[in-house]
Amino acid sequence: MTPMDFQDRAQYLSLALFSQKVVSALMEYVDENKGKELESSLAEALDSLVHSGRSPASSQKVAAFSSYEQLRTLEEVWSNKDRLKAIRMIRKVMSAPKDPKTKALANELIELFSELQNQALWNFEQPKPVSQKVMTRLCQMA
Repeated sequence: MTPMDFQDRAQYLSLALFSQKVVSALMEYVDENKGKELESSLAEALDSLVHSGRSPASSQKVAAFSSYEQLRTLEEVWSNKDRLKAIRMIRKVMSAPKDPKTKALANELIELFSELQNQALWNFEQPKPVSQKVMTRLCQMA
């Protein structure tokens, strides 16, 4: 494996760690009523999703979805509808963390980000060529 290959593949690990951070914060919130990491993790996720596909310079702090590998993984797992749904759910959880109804939304977010994490880890282990459909969608997002 060349250094460039590893650097590209490391983007998948970065996305998996990012997703795990969000999942962990949501699980603490749902299972233990702890919100210590919730706000910062969700704010980072929201910023990343809202600015996905744009250059890192377009946002002060974009944690994920700024590289080709990360965008590819996002497109493989979530439809545009899923991404918009995640944005809405994150905003709702952030705006009303004390509302018991938001725990159901948090559980849905856990599932979404777990799927994203799993795909990122899979892509790290088993990189594959990009399908024409994914390439077209990535180009449209940019």
